[in-house]
Amino acid sequence: MKLGKKIMAVAMIALTGLTMAACGGGNKTASGSGNYQGQNLKIGVWIASDQEKKGMSDLIKGFEKKTGAKVTEKVYTDFNTQIQADLAGHKAPDVWYMDSATYPFFQKQGVLQALDSKTVKPSIFYPALIKAFSTKGKVYGAPKDTSTLALYVNNDMLKKTNTNINDVPKTYEEMIKWLPSFQAKLDTAYGKGKVHAMSYNQDMARNLFIMERNGGQPITKSGKANLASDQVVKNLDLYKQLVATGAAVTPKEIGQGDNGVAFGAGKVAMMEEGNWTYPVQKKQYKTNFTVLPMLSWQGKQGGMIFTVGWGEYAQSKVKPLANEWIKYVSSAATMKKYIQTTGTLPSRPDVAADAKLDDNASLKVHLDANKYSTVWQAGTTVATINSSYENFIDKGLTGKIPLKSAMKLADKQANAAIEKAK
Repeated sequence: MKLGKKIMAVAMIALTGLTMAACGGGNKTASGSGNYQGQNLKIGVWIASDQEKKGMSDLIKGFEKKTGAKVTEKVYTDFNTQIQADLAGHKAPDVWYMDSATYPFFQKQGVLQALDSKTVKPSIFYPALIKAFSTKGKVYGAPKDTSTLALYVNNDMLKKTNTNINDVPKTYEEMIKWLPSFQAKLDTAYGKGKVHAMSYNQDMARNLFIMERNGGQPITKSGKANLASDQVVKNLDLYKQLVATGAAVTPKEIGQGDNGVAFGAGKVAMMEEGNWTYPVQKKQYKTNFTVLPMLSWQGKQGGMIFTVGWGEYAQSKVKPLANEWIKYVSSAATMKKYIQTTGTLPSRPDVAADAKLDDNASLKVHLDANKYSTVWQAGTTVATINSSYENFIDKGLTGKIPLKSAMKLADKQANAAIEKAK
């Protein structure tokens, strides 16, 4: 699962206009027969890589063999537009991929079927992941995998600057003090401005865990933008301090597409990035790197979790078959095979243990981050608010205007858009 901004941007403000009723029956097979011969299950997915394409193909073949049913796959290329049209036309797939950020939209519209404990057993998943697809004690999605952030450090750059890996700070407070001296070493070794010490992101999908610290509430319970609130602005000052070191840049500032590209191209020495970059750095860029846990701040570790789950359409005509699919893809044996094919991380800790992922120190860092990180999810208006946040945060962090003023402008723009969409 290569969750980052590409999939985060899928959140759907337009879905608030839907008024789907959570109704519909289901054709049932004989109790306990397990025979779904002649039935058709429609699944909706997006495909992020060739490995995921192969993994999905294996899932379909295995399920068809097990149940006798036929699986029809719809690959969404413009998820927002296509799923909205399918829901409005009452022809959505029986089960579909559901990003944690978009789950609140689906759940609010009543288009999701609550899943019983026979279909989804909450205790087998990482707690934060199953919580991401639950509302008022009911589960509406089965997490299929997980991605977390970690600190990636270029070992060759450390060696060239005579810096020991143990010298890399473990807290943001220490990092801010340390960055200028490390940047000076990089300038000496590579030439001034050739390599930057660290890349960071101006995106709520990456910044939310900091924004929410100490009771920060960037989005009100009613869904209004609250970015200019005192605690949120106080929290965001952390990024302003990072920028002030002169050693932290966004990938865009240095002409790079994203953190992984900048790191792989040797433009930055450190980055906070998801586990999806791990195989890319290994195979494509052949980067020599170490993966460290996310930095702590104010004595508490934090990061972000990106997860996708399987949701079931409330109006599906083949609900027993849809339940079987969710049980099948969530089973330990199937999930193990899937992650080994796709290179993604499992949503079940027992699968991670069985696949011996903890034996890989780098992947263990990412798996452990599920315990202290924040799920990328913040209500039904987060996409609109994040868009405005990105429009103005740079002005505040770089000192073009006061940070609070920048966030007031973001609030005004976001709330106007939210009101207009009602």
